[in-house]
Amino acid sequence: MAQVVERPLWEREVPGSSPGAPIFFMNNTNSTAVFNKIHTSADVEVYTWVEGIRAAISRPQKAPFAFSSLVASANLGTFFDGSVLLEMQVSNGLRWSPFFKLGFVSESFQRSFPDQVNAWGEVKIDELVLAKPMRYYRLRVRMEGKVPLLSFGVSGVSKSFQYVPDQAAVLPSGSFEIDIHPISQKEQDTVDNNRICSPTSLCMALNALGRPIALSQVLQNVYDPASDIFGNWFFNTAYASQQKLDVHFWRFHSLSELSQYCNTDALVVASIAYKEGELPQAAQPQSDGHLLVIRGWKDGQVLVADPAAPTAEQVLRAYDAKSFAQVWLQNKQGASYILRRR
Repeated sequence: MAQVVERPLWEREVPGSSPGAPIFFMNNTNSTAVFNKIHTSADVEVYTWVEGIRAAISRPQKAPFAFSSLVASANLGTFFDGSVLLEMQVSNGLRWSPFFKLGFVSESFQRSFPDQVNAWGEVKIDELVLAKPMRYYRLRVRMEGKVPLLSFGVSGVSKSFQYVPDQAAVLPSGSFEIDIHPISQKEQDTVDNNRICSPTSLCMALNALGRPIALSQVLQNVYDPASDIFGNWFFNTAYASQQKLDVHFWRFHSLSELSQYCNTDALVVASIAYKEGELPQAAQPQSDGHLLVIRGWKDGQVLVADPAAPTAEQVLRAYDAKSFAQVWLQNKQGASYILRRR
């Protein structure tokens, strides 16, 4: 008898999800160049269950502007014993693109699909970058096993994104600081200690929010073997959400928004990029992409836990608000993920 080889989840067909399905127009909500939206089961339009594989397809979503790229994040439940594949397609209002695979997570491993390129755009590790701006998108989630799915976050940005320093660099009123146990990525006994800023920041944030965990465990659960990185947005958020936290990728417009997302029950892990001299007193002279924890604000400065510091004693530091706004909100268009206690 010939042996039956079961295809992995991402290679199986899904009924009821033709790319040519008609589009339904959604209401416009605002006109900024960055948007964030959280999707739950209430957004599901089509649901199928075939041979143990559940597939949920969202209603078509109309963004408040034509977006040039999308990033998605997974907010999973604690008792995760299965696998999840997240896919997304976009539309110009007339036709749908094929579905792009954005990330696969299981209880034993995770992988990205970076080699997806067609006339609509391409997946660059964990970001869908479009050849032309689009206005509509929808999600498809395939699940196998025990998957307590809570929500997905989607964040889009427009090519017309503009940075307004006088508005963006305004801190919340007063001051705030959360206690964080510092960890330096540079002190870790691994050849990868120059590129583990995301899991090191995530580990510090988890510990500060009452979810003590070893950095070695975080590294194992967020590593992306297909792209050979530790900073995949999808995997970092999916893993953190399994630690009894609500976690989503998020783009910020202004430092003033920190009052909503940085408090005793929530933290922000922010992505920054800067050339030499752009961030005075930086833990490292320059970076094309680096993550750190925002732990508060005080006296015109953003308080951070920067894992790039050479020692743990130097991790907790403060950066000038105007400089920090430039390297985060302008250079990285406010990219971050937020963690909140459930």
